[in-house]
Amino acid sequence: MLSQILIQATRKRDEALMEASRLKYSMAELEKKLNKLDVYCHNLKSGLDECNSNSPYRMGQTHKIHQVKKQDGVIGANEKVVQQFLASVSESRSSIRLLSRSLTMQLRHMGSKVYERISVLLQPYDMKISHSKNPKSLLLYLEALLSKAFFEDFESTGFQKNAVNQILNPIDRCEANYKSFNELQGLTWEEVLNKGTRHFSEEFSKFCDRKMNEIVAMLGWNRAWPEPLLQAFFGASKSVWLVHLLANSVHPGLPIFWVDKGLRFDSVYMEDMDGERTKKLVPSMVRIMITPGFYVYGNVVKCKVICRYSNNVDSSLIDKGLTSSSP
Repeated sequence: MLSQILIQATRKRDEALMEASRLKYSMAELEKKLNKLDVYCHNLKSGLDECNSNSPYRMGQTHKIHQVKKQDGVIGANEKVVQQFLASVSESRSSIRLLSRSLTMQLRHMGSKVYERISVLLQPYDMKISHSKNPKSLLLYLEALLSKAFFEDFESTGFQKNAVNQILNPIDRCEANYKSFNELQGLTWEEVLNKGTRHFSEEFSKFCDRKMNEIVAMLGWNRAWPEPLLQAFFGASKSVWLVHLLANSVHPGLPIFWVDKGLRFDSVYMEDMDGERTKKLVPSMVRIMITPGFYVYGNVVKCKVICRYSNNVDSSLIDKGLTSSSP
């Protein structure tokens, strides 16, 4: 009698464990979908803002790109490459934001030391985060730190400062970069799991290794990364690498630009990420840059920033100018 009760109890326990496992998996899948939906909505809003903008520097004005091509004789430039570049920039921002969200979820289990580390990194920007409250603003701050890490040395060959370009002919170099873009564009996480990044591209594999080490060192991370986090890292690394390849598929390449803390806000070159929430206030100066911007011939892909605000623009603010990564 007791053995039958024990068997039934064991069976019910096993069934309960299986059900809990299924629920856990379902919750993880739902969280992934919610993350993607959040990124999609954010990008959709950004796209609508760009479409509604009256700026002559708005993205997608292809007639200006055609004019510049004729005037400057740009090598490798055509509408397809430019549109792919714009799409890749958007994808890289979404992927870094998704990685930021994935990291934020993991930080909940990491204790206060990682939060303290991030707080130290944000001190120059007068940003504060709370371990107990885990505010949504942490997502943006972490995105800013990740963007800075991923895009550092963007205009150097292979993201390596002082690296020597092995292909001296600019036409051949553009063609090689565009070929690499086409080869890596469809690379999936499953393929990487099976064969590793090195199988597909030596340079891309080195880039992934460097960025992983930099991010681990930046956060003081001392644990193995779970697979969903590794997948998010791969997505961010791949998207940034593709932007790099496309930027160098034309000659001269498409330059990146950064903005500093304290720079006066300029709506031609910057997008205020808190603009919707602070409609009654006027953005006066940059507090922190979330994502860098790009020059695309006669157009600009705006960088994204968080600002300090005032009721009226203070004309006494000193414009410190844009800072470019190019020498």
